[in-house]
Amino acid sequence: MSTRISDRLRPLAVLAALALVPGCVAGLGGGGTGGAPAEAVVTSDMVVITGPPGFCIDETATRAESDTAFVLLGNCAAISNSRRAAQPEVPVVLTAAISEASDGGTISESLEDLDIYFRSEEGRQLLSRTQDPDSVTVIETLVEAERFMIHASDASSGAMEGVADDYWRAYFDLGSRIATLSVFALQGETVTREDSLITLRNFALTVSLANAGDGMAVDGTVAGTPPTATATPETRGGLFNVGLFRRIFD
Repeated sequence: MSTRISDRLRPLAVLAALALVPGCVAGLGGGGTGGAPAEAVVTSDMVVITGPPGFCIDETATRAESDTAFVLLGNCAAISNSRRAAQPEVPVVLTAAISEASDGGTISESLEDLDIYFRSEEGRQLLSRTQDPDSVTVIETLVEAERFMIHASDASSGAMEGVADDYWRAYFDLGSRIATLSVFALQGETVTREDSLITLRNFALTVSLANAGDGMAVDGTVAGTPPTATATPETRGGLFNVGLFRRIFD
């Protein structure tokens, strides 16, 4: 894994921590959501973050700067305090972290190496909210439509309140940026693997479509399409794309 790839991945770990910090976003839009914004326009190049039907932006847990952004989406009815607002079919919350723009390494060129990395001590340390690799269990990884998808559990402290320890996450290229989208089941709710994956696919496709006008790639993945399990690649004697990970996790 090259240092360029790692450098791109690391900053998104910091963005994820911003879920606990109140903030604001550059532009918000609503529509059929009881007054809660359905999308956020973030970063200097106007990346649009929006979710599947029933999800709205939680402004109290969203941060956006010119180079990076973290956005949390939840139940429109709950956020707007309106029973008339749309609600998602699955009891989950969504997060999106957008990296700084770069012409460095990309997710698509590193897909075959990400499974090994995230299962390593360093990778699990970066997934941990407290940088403790022993707190993280990588349950499953998948590759589909040039996205790397991971199902992991983090038992460390500092989690978002009201959500389960495990989550599904997708990493993919969004123009010159990297998008990290996550699905967290609400605490006490039973959400199946299939429902989590369908929600994550729909979330990724919705974000891709919202940004397609800016030349960002959109694939034809259909929600519910069976995923392809990641094949275990040969060890290459070290991470040759470290730059991407630093970009996501620093």
